Amino acid sequence: MTVREAYPLFISYGRAERHYAAETLTKHRDCFSVWILPNLGDVELAAMSRLDVLALRSRMADAGVGISRHYGVLTTLKVFLKFCREVLKADCLDPDKEVRLPQRPKPHVHFLSNAEVERLQDVINVNTFTGLRMRVLVEVLLNTGLRISEALSLDRQPFEAGEDEIEITGKGGKRRTIFFPQGTLQWVKKLLYRRVDDHPAVFVTTGIPRRLDRSDMSKYFAVLKQRAGIDKPLTPHILRHTYCTNLLQNGADITYIKELAGHADIQTTAKYYLGVDRKALRSVVARFLNYKTPPPVDTNSGQS
Repeated sequence: MTVREAYPLFISYGRAERHYAAETLTKHRDCFSVWILPNLGDVELAAMSRLDVLALRSRMADAGVGISRHYGVLTTLKVFLKFCREVLKADCLDPDKEVRLPQRPKPHVHFLSNAEVERLQDVINVNTFTGLRMRVLVEVLLNTGLRISEALSLDRQPFEAGEDEIEITGKGGKRRTIFFPQGTLQWVKKLLYRRVDDHPAVFVTTGIPRRLDRSDMSKYFAVLKQRAGIDKPLTPHILRHTYCTNLLQNGADITYIKELAGHADIQTTAKYYLGVDRKALRSVVARFLNYKTPPPVDTNSGQS
């Protein structure tokens, strides 16, 4: 069996059995269509060698592919090879030993200050449907920490039923509960009240309604960035970072942030959010570091 023949089986397995999120499946398809299939598609699984992987990496390097993209393609290849070995029972390359990932630089986390959040909210004109829709999306992202794909997958039925906790399937098929503050729920209800269609999605396009797509987002956020005078990156994911950072700065335990953000591993949460605020970390040291021996407890006090 060739890589090309195994590929559709891998996608079907990820969708039907592993319940990969739509975003994950899209990334896998993209990595295959752009890099893996053109370079390794006709290679027999049993014949694939480390030299084939090296040739793929060399072509990406020659094309000037960045470290993050390089990492993503090789991660997809590793997941695919693991599927071939464990599900298809193919005698193929061991991804853990033969496919080595490049070292990625430590991520620099951008997030909005409280003042920037207020400026962003203030520049959105909620008197139009598109403006109200954007304000509601911003409120949802800032107050739930949802990924943009997760937010756009929300349906209106739970909100119309008065629910304030919604269980979703996030990245990697991980289930988690999302908690909606009352203020955010009021914004969602305002949007639904303005709707005259019966499409099940919360966020829909104008005209003939369809579920809003993440590809529609970049132009909207570029305009908001300019209007609000924000001199740092402004994307839906920055609002997710803002949510997590705000929780951390206000004293939330990182293990709770992990669950709220839907991270599979607490190391992911720590990598992104520990150390983003030196002042907060210095305050922790000042408040809690103490090597002094506490005075002995007087066991006789209060006894007659």
